[in-house]
Amino acid sequence: MAYGMEFKNGADVVTLDSEYSRLSILQKGRYSGGATFSPAITTQEPPLVFVRPDATSTFSYVTILGTPGNWTGFSFLVDGAGGFFVAAFQARAVASYGFRVWGPSANLLIDSGTPCAQFTRTITDWTYLGSSSTGQGTTKSSWTATSPLNTGDYMLVNNIGMDVGGASTRFCKLYCTWDYQNNRIVPFVEGVANSIYLYISVTFAKPIT
Repeated sequence: MAYGMEFKNGADVVTLDSEYSRLSILQKGRYSGGATFSPAITTQEPPLVFVRPDATSTFSYVTILGTPGNWTGFSFLVDGAGGFFVAAFQARAVASYGFRVWGPSANLLIDSGTPCAQFTRTITDWTYLGSSSTGQGTTKSSWTATSPLNTGDYMLVNNIGMDVGGASTRFCKLYCTWDYQNNRIVPFVEGVANSIYLYISVTFAKPIT
């Protein structure tokens, strides 16, 4: 950077930089079928919603509620409850003292009262488990990847609301199971023309304490 502010840690890794925003936690709490943001989140793009269920749960039909500049909450079909945090590459002005850093477009990059999170891992390589009939004219196809679920990580659920392309032009509905017993993530789709390949990614992050 030519000018501004930059912090490095003991390993010479840049941790704060006035040219780049960090992943800030805007809100956190508990969910059960979803949650309401209070106050509304004012980012133009939907905020990133990360969840950590209390027990094995299957997520589907994830929806970020609201409109650009006024995101009011999220909802999904899930058989349980857990904790969540909502993050974006934008800080909130919450500190009563400390420091703040604004970007060139007057966007607030850093507020010393806004906690931050870090991405921990992304799964892109899946093992195909096979397919079976749902008994309703569709087929369920599943994949998995061994993934430690006892590390305090939270799973990004924004993309679980997306449909997945089938082997032909038909789409498939995407689901994802957080499986504590087997220490793994199991995404699966239901449709009539499923592929044996899965190209979605599942991303994890955790609050920095």
